[in-house]
Amino acid sequence: MIHLALQALVAELNAYLKRVFSLADSQSIALLSALTSPDGSANADTLNKLCLTLVGLEQESTVRNVQDGRMQEGAYTRANPAVRLNLRVVLAANFSDYAEALKFLSAALAFFQRKNVLTPQNTPALDAQLDKVIIELETVETQEWSYLWGMLGTKCLPAVVYKVRMLTLQEVPDGQARPAISATDQQARA
Repeated sequence: MIHLALQALVAELNAYLKRVFSLADSQSIALLSALTSPDGSANADTLNKLCLTLVGLEQESTVRNVQDGRMQEGAYTRANPAVRLNLRVVLAANFSDYAEALKFLSAALAFFQRKNVLTPQNTPALDAQLDKVIIELETVETQEWSYLWGMLGTKCLPAVVYKVRMLTLQEVPDGQARPAISATDQQARA
């Protein structure tokens, strides 16, 4: 589910950048990728790209789903409550030309300011399992940036941090189905 949401963000951002900068259809500027390879070396695929990288997950604490069951086809099935996640992502402009990095980062900021809510209706690339994805710009202090760059294994780049909110993970219940109550004794006697 996480990869579906982030791939949809990248697809929408690429479509926007292609329109704004008249890029060829085959040219993708935005990329879902780590900035470095697992061994710590520079990832050559990320040069001259806007890289969207997942840097953290947290459970959404403001919404709790206490429902522990579902009605399906006239039967009640127990299920664990849905897990609602917020993703923290860094969008870094990894360009050899610093002015180009700032140009594309500015365009990405403008895009996410304009389209900060993605739904299956307004975003064809978004999987139908995802009801809504909300993108929020986060303020990051200098010290936290230092930690982030160290964690990512790279040097400081023009970048921004976004919170991608409310990804809901809910597996189909596999418990025993029980028939639903259709009427009480008093209603049945009447």
